[in-house]
Amino acid sequence: MDTKLFSTSVSDLKKAAELLRNGKRVIFPTETVYGLGANALDCDAVKSIFEAKGRPSDNPLIVHIAELSTLDEIAEEIPEKAKILIDQFWPGPLTIILKRKNVVPDVTTAGLDTVGIRMPENPVARELIYLSGVPVAAPSANISGRPSPTDANYVVEDMMGRVEGIIDGGACSVGVESTVIDMTGEIPVILRPGGVTYEEISALLGEVRGGKEKADDKETPKSPGMKYTHYAPKAPVKILRGTVGEIEIFLSSRPHKCGLLSFDEFKFNTNAEIISLGSINNPKECARNLFRSLRDMDKLDVKEIYAPEIGNDGLWAAVKNRLYKAAGGKIINATDKEIVFVCTGNTCRSPMAEGIFNSLSNRGYFATSAGIYAADGNLPSENAVLAMSEMKIDIKNHLARALTPEMVKSAFLILTMTQNHKDAILSAFPQFSDKVKTISEFAGENGNISDPYGGDIEVYRLCAHEIKKYINLIYHNLD
Repeated sequence: MDTKLFSTSVSDLKKAAELLRNGKRVIFPTETVYGLGANALDCDAVKSIFEAKGRPSDNPLIVHIAELSTLDEIAEEIPEKAKILIDQFWPGPLTIILKRKNVVPDVTTAGLDTVGIRMPENPVARELIYLSGVPVAAPSANISGRPSPTDANYVVEDMMGRVEGIIDGGACSVGVESTVIDMTGEIPVILRPGGVTYEEISALLGEVRGGKEKADDKETPKSPGMKYTHYAPKAPVKILRGTVGEIEIFLSSRPHKCGLLSFDEFKFNTNAEIISLGSINNPKECARNLFRSLRDMDKLDVKEIYAPEIGNDGLWAAVKNRLYKAAGGKIINATDKEIVFVCTGNTCRSPMAEGIFNSLSNRGYFATSAGIYAADGNLPSENAVLAMSEMKIDIKNHLARALTPEMVKSAFLILTMTQNHKDAILSAFPQFSDKVKTISEFAGENGNISDPYGGDIEVYRLCAHEIKKYINLIYHNLD
């Protein structure tokens, strides 16, 4: 597909607006992140957004407007408290969920009777929407699951050839997506923290609740970002707790090239690639830098990324939300000991074991996984992902990796799925016989965990439950 690159000149914005009117897709800058826009009232145009992103269709889109008069055309009712927020925060980084009118198609709202609406502060975005003459549905302009783009360079990296037009509007000023607040109930509920803070909203409205940040697997979320893994760079991310000294020792023991997100005030003596988010006293700066920093880690070819703990106050809540989602909720202490689960290809048994172990209270340990004959970068088996999702564990972004000598040396404990796996490791590293065990052996039992590869979902379920049984026993054998 030929993608046209536009400037922010009036003539270029008119050309981009014409594309939107004709059912095409245009990526445009907002103050939060770049949006992948199409006519929110055109079913085929909206479907093409999901296709371009690779986005699940049960994930609703936010509708962007340029004039308040459009609000009455797409929202069934506007509660008084919603009007207070509109008066105070629009245009700006606040999405308000309201009851929708039938003119808004199901594909835009994922079948919900509500719709998220916002008026962006960015003048280029508003002018584009005004010139198009249509409300514009627009998720972030990245491949689904990747860090949201806050500069046109990242947009081109992800979306060139996938959409009809891209407007280069420079860097985004806020850097994280809008706050989403549900105004359809008696008490407002913040579903996603963003550029407008809880403190600012509650000061105006009084009681405001925080909704659950993750939707159930079978539930259609009211807000983007509640159901699927988001904001993830190529390397796995973990939140790392510890002092500067503890973190330095931890990073020095890692078997792979590591990346560390930090703050200006912290100085580390380490070989890890360090990117500062900004000053720990400046959440606005850190929010602007977050997605850029995650994408820059990809360019440094790190194999693991460690990120700092983040507070919940003010704009930090939005930074924490995005960073912890990028980490899939994985939090470890710098003093924790590593257990490596090993199978053959690192696409079925060992990533399931890793996910199950890390879903439990860590008790001073964290799990990783590898394969004796793994091809680096392979995705997990579809049925392994499904079996884990039934246990409320997400492994779909796992990337296979081969077991390396460095991993064997640095691990506190290596647990294999079968005796053959154990024998293969010990034939190469006999000096580590004290820390290489089969998972059943360490659990005080006998037997191998058979490879479910090629089997149906029931085979994977049985395998997952067998692994879980052993891991529950393992907990009693850890120091």
